[in-house]
Amino acid sequence: MALNGFDIKDFLENYWQKKPMVIRQAFDDASFIEPNDLAGLACEDDIESRIILQKKGEWQVEHGPFPEDRFSTLPDTHWTLLVQGVDQWVPDVAGILKSFDFLPAWRLDDIMVSYAPVGGTVSQHYDFFDVFLIQGEGARSWQVGGVCGSHSEYLPDMPVRILKEFESKVDVTLQPGDILYIPAKHSHLGVSVEDSLTYSVGFRAPSIRDVVDGVSTSALEHLLEDDCYVDTLQSLQAERAEIPADAINHIKELMLRAVNDEDLIRSWLGQYVTDRKYQDHDVLSGEAKNYLARLVQGEVLVKHPSARFAYVVKDQNEAALFADGSQYLASHVLVKYIANQYELGSDKLISLLTSDQDKRLVEELIIAGALVFEDEFYAD
Repeated sequence: MALNGFDIKDFLENYWQKKPMVIRQAFDDASFIEPNDLAGLACEDDIESRIILQKKGEWQVEHGPFPEDRFSTLPDTHWTLLVQGVDQWVPDVAGILKSFDFLPAWRLDDIMVSYAPVGGTVSQHYDFFDVFLIQGEGARSWQVGGVCGSHSEYLPDMPVRILKEFESKVDVTLQPGDILYIPAKHSHLGVSVEDSLTYSVGFRAPSIRDVVDGVSTSALEHLLEDDCYVDTLQSLQAERAEIPADAINHIKELMLRAVNDEDLIRSWLGQYVTDRKYQDHDVLSGEAKNYLARLVQGEVLVKHPSARFAYVVKDQNEAALFADGSQYLASHVLVKYIANQYELGSDKLISLLTSDQDKRLVEELIIAGALVFEDEFYAD
């Protein structure tokens, strides 16, 4: 489902992670969920949601789940409902992701949906992820400012993050079907000019702090206590109390050798980016017995909406599949098919199961709940 009037090459070369972009009428129909249904999700125990209210400069934040009657008691204006991970619960919302196939799937965060009557806003702030703001029903005005970071100051003693300084460089009002792309760390402010829904498709990048922490922690698991520094002849020539440059360089070499391991980095990154964001999501262990016979009979396996997949090619025959933070090895063609497809065709899947290792992969994914039989998943 390609976006209307959108040049992918131009976007990736000139806008992605560089500057904002407005795409007018990218969707012919951007009605993926009704406001009442969004409110219903906010009443569920295992869905992350918030209500942000503003009145005469005072801010209030409430966290879900909310009682059903809460929405009938809200004021007519100046509040916002935000619900995270709606793509994991509503198939029509999940379908939005097909329009962004030109970006790495492993960078995807989730789709947050916000509803706001007139004046609803979360004020000026910035995020650490790239975001596509898709306007559903109604209209919302947006201002985009400059790049922020750790130096940026927030107003003190506020329940929401509000930038102390904000200077708009882009002013735009989105109508149904329009998209505003905002690169990571660019400040922005959105205000609903009429009752409106906005879909936020976020793409997050691992922070260098997370990378250093994760890779070094993984490296420590493989290092032995008796792996120690050893003096060299050059370092022994220094003065008694001096730590010479040669010793420091040797320590640096040992440290880099410990973490500069491609298999270790690959394994950590794959598990990190596929780790389920919402651990409480109801993913049940599946029954894998006789799954192949069920496929032959025409039953269909689908990916659980909360499951995250990515893969790394090891060689032309084998690849590592990462699913929900776990790593599996199987044939390159099977791993590529499972990870890249939205729907798994039974005939195609069967044709790829040519080894015991590949058959075992599918069995393990069913047991883990990453793959489920369609008739069972939609039984309710």
